[in-house]
Amino acid sequence: MIADDMACNPRNPRPATVFNNAKQHINVYGDDVEVDYRGCEVTVENFVRLLTGRLQPEYATLKQLLTDEGSNILIYLTGHGGDGFLKFQDSRR
Repeated sequence: MIADDMACNPRNPRPATVFNNAKQHINVYGDDVEVDYRGCEVTVENFVRLLTGRLQPEYATLKQLLTDEGSNILIYLTGHGGDGFLKFQDSRR
């Protein structure tokens, strides 16, 4: 899931790119990066549905975790949330 807010931000000096560090060696927004959920698809509802396996029928198998009861899932968020909550770009406040 990616909000598309950094690469497309008008303040980004290099539009359509996001680099891993100041030396700009790796464009983490490059053509070889596969993203299943972008922009308006990044919602609290879709996040919960993804984690619980209750996705809408129109979502392809590629947009599913394909996990089972023995799977471990790492959720990495940076700069969003705090103790006891996660912040999404969701329009609900």
